[in-house]
Amino acid sequence: MHCQLQITPARPVNFKSYLHLVFVIGTILISGCATTKDFSSAQTLSTPVGEQKKIVLMPLDVELSKLTAGGVLEPNAAWTSAAKRHITNNLTSVLSSQSLDVAVYSPPSESDEDYTTLNDLEKLHGAVGQAILLHKYTVPLATKKNSFDWSLGRTVTTLKSRSDATHALFIFIRDSYSTGGRIFVQLAAAALGVGLVGGQQIGFASLVDLTTGEVVWFNHLHSTAGDLRTSEPAKKTVALLMSGLPK
Repeated sequence: MHCQLQITPARPVNFKSYLHLVFVIGTILISGCATTKDFSSAQTLSTPVGEQKKIVLMPLDVELSKLTAGGVLEPNAAWTSAAKRHITNNLTSVLSSQSLDVAVYSPPSESDEDYTTLNDLEKLHGAVGQAILLHKYTVPLATKKNSFDWSLGRTVTTLKSRSDATHALFIFIRDSYSTGGRIFVQLAAAALGVGLVGGQQIGFASLVDLTTGEVVWFNHLHSTAGDLRTSEPAKKTVALLMSGLPK
């Protein structure tokens, strides 16, 4: 499938629009217009023989947005809430079917001494995941070309002590849907031989060793189809994102 991407400086780009653009460019360069591919640095969980493997499922970093005629992303709280519910339900089903010991993370109160540390850890995963997409698979750094040595750092030991887990599973997804105006603009542009990006479903998942902080498994997806606002399509997205998860 042939893809064209046009970028124009028509208006200042805010952070969320920039993030969306980075993902679109990166995933198109990596895998074409609509695909999913498993990137894994380990086939099995790196836990000592005989030690029980326990995964803590971190809060979902998910946001759904409308893509306006001008290419601006407008977050939709109702869609995002529905998506988190559907993803959580399907994740629970997928992980249970693999007989993995999984616990859902319980965030601390704002008065908790670890509140800031754990909050920052969730944000750190998003930043590290974006760096992996860019510097490992899109425009590889010379030092990363033949290795996979990404980490969230030793801060994860705080999460280990609080959850009694050996690994943490992080999920990051950004999903956008073209408005009627955007579709019209795309059709008009296509008539002129210009391709404009429409709604995109982009995300990644990481399995992190809570002793070392190392990302021991990583998978990303990019699709121009799918709909996280309803349960059945969300089931397919979760299955794609979790494909290859080591047992």
